[in-house]
Amino acid sequence: MNNYFIIGKVNEGKSHLFNLFSKTHKTISNSKANTTIDVIRKSILSENFEYNIYDTPGFSTFSDFIELLNKISLLRLDNIKFIYLISSFTNEDLKICKQLYSKNYSLLLFSFKKIDDKEYVSNLFYKTFTNNFDNFSLLKKYLSSNNKKQNLNVKNVNRKIITIFGKENTGKSTLFNKIMDMPLSKTSPHLHTTRDSVNWDIQYKNQTLEFIDTAGFIRSRSKRKNLDFEKLSLEQSEYFIKKSSLIILLLDANSESRLDLSLIGSLSKRNKPFLVLVNKIDLVDSKTLYQKKFLNYLSLNHNYYSSLNIYFISALKSSKSKLLQIVSNQLHNKFFFKTSYLNKIIKSINGELAKIQKNSKEFKIYFITAFTVNQKNYFKISCNFQKKNIKPHIKSYLSKILIRELNLKGVNFSLIF
Repeated sequence: MNNYFIIGKVNEGKSHLFNLFSKTHKTISNSKANTTIDVIRKSILSENFEYNIYDTPGFSTFSDFIELLNKISLLRLDNIKFIYLISSFTNEDLKICKQLYSKNYSLLLFSFKKIDDKEYVSNLFYKTFTNNFDNFSLLKKYLSSNNKKQNLNVKNVNRKIITIFGKENTGKSTLFNKIMDMPLSKTSPHLHTTRDSVNWDIQYKNQTLEFIDTAGFIRSRSKRKNLDFEKLSLEQSEYFIKKSSLIILLLDANSESRLDLSLIGSLSKRNKPFLVLVNKIDLVDSKTLYQKKFLNYLSLNHNYYSSLNIYFISALKSSKSKLLQIVSNQLHNKFFFKTSYLNKIIKSINGELAKIQKNSKEFKIYFITAFTVNQKNYFKISCNFQKKNIKPHIKSYLSKILIRELNLKGVNFSLIF
């Protein structure tokens, strides 16, 4: 598939051109310089044609362009072509286009307005879209006709979309870059470094996994400086969350807050599988004690809407293979239940348990929640007995009922009271 990168100086309208092609995944188009800071991809597909188009950061100098070109080369793509966007053709543009021409890149020249071909060196370009009042329509028609779909009957049924979401500075871009094994998303300790959602594919176990790095949700209103950017960023995040096969909520081990709970609650009500990764665990001194306190904190303060799958990780130090295995486990996880469903079966479970409780106080369940921590599955049972007073045969019988009711044969789990 051909890959077309829209490049040009700052504020030439690259994001606007990208958005004309991409009517769903739109990047932030703004008159402020350097609004786009990452390379953003959109696959343009129809029944008859297919190609990828990319929005890129603008450059002011030749050295800025070389930095962008180096970043594009790190993407390890074939069939790279460039759409060079201009409003007027300068000596700096000439220098850059000569550089691309010398490297044998296919180069298309585009302008939103009509430009006389005497203003540029036309021999540098494979094709130009500059001398018409509707250059975009001509460019779009050209790309459609020159990128015929190779396999008309192939449907990518094994494609999964995984969206990384969370508060600001939790390490979402670091996690994304580690999984991709390349610096796709810019990382920084400053707030709102990621503005546009960055997406990329990786092949894993005969599946195409499309990961989305979204902009951080800024918790403190006093820190929200770029309200126009932040609103558009969150709209992008919401778009990808709706399309997701799996949502990854990334939390910071050094920053517990009520917002963590509200984010867990809002995501769990989506009726989509989601994964809670507690990042920066490498910075915690007593990891075992921290994990125990974290789970107690969740259990005491959060009403579960669906199963939670929790891992404690370090995005910096965890291996790519380990992170992908965590994602794969959750995509194929059988231990996932809506809490509302679990609580519907409590009445019948209590009825069955009553049959084996002779000459003793009746054991009664109030509610059940389910969660997984570092690949270990648990049912948390709220009941009328203290843990030390629950007899072994009650635990054993309850486990058998859950296996039967929830089709968990072969799935290991523990009961927590």
